[in-house]
Amino acid sequence: MQTTKKHFKVIINYNYCKKCGICSWICPVDAIIEQEFGKPVVPDSEKCTGCLQCERMCPDFAISIKQIDQ
Repeated sequence: MQTTKKHFKVIINYNYCKKCGICSWICPVDAIIEQEFGKPVVPDSEKCTGCLQCERMCPDFAISIKQIDQ
């Protein structure tokens, strides 16, 4: 029996994001980091484990996590 790693995509809606930094602070695997002026980015989507912490904690509802097929 072979197990495959699930892959996730972090979608950040910058129209809603107020750059509070909660998402990068709460991410247990540092998949989300802050760029200049606090803008959250996901430089390596392979790091995301799909824990949904960022999605649940975002006060602006600016983040969603989607599982992708590979």
